Amino acid sequence: MMTNLARTHLAFLVASAISLAASSAGAEPPSDAEVTRRIAFLQGRLDQGTVAANRWWYGWYTGWSALTVGQGVIAVAVPDPGLRADAAVGAVGSSLGLIPLGLVPFPARHAAADLRAMPEATPEERRKKLARGERLLRESAESEVLRRKWFNHVLCGAVSTSVGLVLALGYGRPVTGAVSATVGIALSEAQIFTMPTAAIEDWNEYQREGGAGKIGRTQGPAPGVSWFVAPFAGGAMVGGSF
Repeated sequence: MMTNLARTHLAFLVASAISLAASSAGAEPPSDAEVTRRIAFLQGRLDQGTVAANRWWYGWYTGWSALTVGQGVIAVAVPDPGLRADAAVGAVGSSLGLIPLGLVPFPARHAAADLRAMPEATPEERRKKLARGERLLRESAESEVLRRKWFNHVLCGAVSTSVGLVLALGYGRPVTGAVSATVGIALSEAQIFTMPTAAIEDWNEYQREGGAGKIGRTQGPAPGVSWFVAPFAGGAMVGGSF
């Protein structure tokens, strides 16, 4: 037979389960007005992030492309074997900088346009749009976090050092090899640290507020300058995007 203690314990478990189920059932979805307000917040923050994301991406992509083409031209045109080696190896190193920009997605560049393209004429469409907007902001934040992970620093440092060693050991150019490695590491770190992080802050804020209530910041990040430094024919090239 079941003891009084066992019956009491069972009754407590049943009551807890009923209470939890009732609490879950009672949680109502946000109203249509709240859904509309959240969409406006997400759209506004994604719009603000697009400017900085494109400025960073196009600035670095254009810079790497110009360095690759410029050094390739020098490698073909100059008669001096040493300078040709500097330029040729530098062109290969610069071309590697295009890989993470061209192959790794950067959602912050197109998230705002993707969200704006979705219809919102009916409550059902607005709920779907809200879910999509939350996913776009979260993915933008995750991408920005990923690009700042420790392995990016290690990988970029290893590539820059390898380029320097090729010049130093393979072509007998220790000075330009050291310069190439040093400036290449500086370039890689600059690219990582000038990357926009607005989506990280916006997603954290959206989570803190639970998508409800007043949202604090409404202005986008202030305009800034993204600088890059890259090896160029045994020396260095400095540029920037505004």
